[in-house]
Amino acid sequence: MKNRSFYRKVSLRTRWSLWIPSLLILSMAGCFLFPPAVKQQVLLAPLDEGSTIEGAQYTVQEDGTVSYEWSGMRVEVKPMTDDELNEMFPDESTKGKYSTNPYTYGNWIDPRLGYTPNRFTVFRVSIFNRTFPKVMIDPSEVILETDRGEFHRSYGISSSAVQNNFENYYRSRRGQSGNEFYRFELRMGTVRSNNYEEEQPVFKGENYGGFIVFNPVDPKTETVVLTIKEFVLQFGAFDRPEDVVDLRFEFNHSVERTVVEADALKAKAAEDLMISEDGPTRVLGNLPDDRTRSISAIRAVARQRLTALNRCFTDEFDKGEAREGRVEVSFTIEVGGAISDTRITESTVDNERVVECIQSDVQRWSFRPIDVASLQAARAQAAGPAAGGGADAIEGVQPGGRAGTAVQIRAIPVSVTYPFEFKVSAQ
Repeated sequence: MKNRSFYRKVSLRTRWSLWIPSLLILSMAGCFLFPPAVKQQVLLAPLDEGSTIEGAQYTVQEDGTVSYEWSGMRVEVKPMTDDELNEMFPDESTKGKYSTNPYTYGNWIDPRLGYTPNRFTVFRVSIFNRTFPKVMIDPSEVILETDRGEFHRSYGISSSAVQNNFENYYRSRRGQSGNEFYRFELRMGTVRSNNYEEEQPVFKGENYGGFIVFNPVDPKTETVVLTIKEFVLQFGAFDRPEDVVDLRFEFNHSVERTVVEADALKAKAAEDLMISEDGPTRVLGNLPDDRTRSISAIRAVARQRLTALNRCFTDEFDKGEAREGRVEVSFTIEVGGAISDTRITESTVDNERVVECIQSDVQRWSFRPIDVASLQAARAQAAGPAAGGGADAIEGVQPGGRAGTAVQIRAIPVSVTYPFEFKVSAQ
């Protein structure tokens, strides 16, 4: 009985000695897989001094709306935050990655970033005409410039409008399933109802307004300038513009980020992360002392790309056109770090688009170049005088070779086989 009790205690100690380091490693890994959740908000605050127009009154309202008013007509410009846009379209903004709000990502959180990125920069432009017979702006001629040299043209609605347009933007992101087409139509319906339309005159006594949308600006931007070019105040014969003016609205730009509870993010990431890997099953050609081509180094690069690989699978799985399974990739890492000869050696997901997407993504991976000089110096130092090394043997000594015989280290491409398992749940 004493012996049995003794072995039980030893067994428990052994288990704890194995479990505790494992738990610590898993805890540390969680910090990398799930970055701290943050709330990001892009803010545009009107500058106190706007452009001056003779006889016009420039005002800034509490909600951030900037207005010019002169001769009984008023033009208002309000920068819209993502929160305000989500509140305007609540049903379209609360379905995660299936949210159909065309101006934001809704409540979807990018698991790589830990927050919801900014999809567009949106302004609401409104005209209140009380005195002029007819006024009009062309939304395609509204531009956005930044202090970092960016120049953005506004988005049109249809593909026949301008180069930047919502129809092409969402068509390029649309899948082939019926649900994808349905979501596309929902987004475009919202855009057609809320964007500022072209060739929309505002007659005396009328009001009109809508969204004018641009690509997101660089997060490091400090100031932006919205310019409504050739705002028509008066039309002449044959309805030709006679009196036009450029309206210029300046804003301070800032990005506000606050850390929020990470549990919700972890749950979301665990739901979306449908990929697992145990590292490469084959690595051929790597030098014993080369850390850039070690199994751990290869696995580290692969783990940085798991989100992209996962998207290859989930985009098709969500449409019901792929199934859980395994994809094995074979590729070659060149001496300089580039990838070549990428091939799919096994696939059970039953979808060629998944396979092509994974193959294309792996082809874009990159590794650090092999530092042959450092390897030679390290091997020469390790050989030491016992092997006849020294000043004349800086390139290393062949183990077991003749004293003083230097050897040239020659790096070659490394061949890798790497399997990935796609499944419905990461649990």
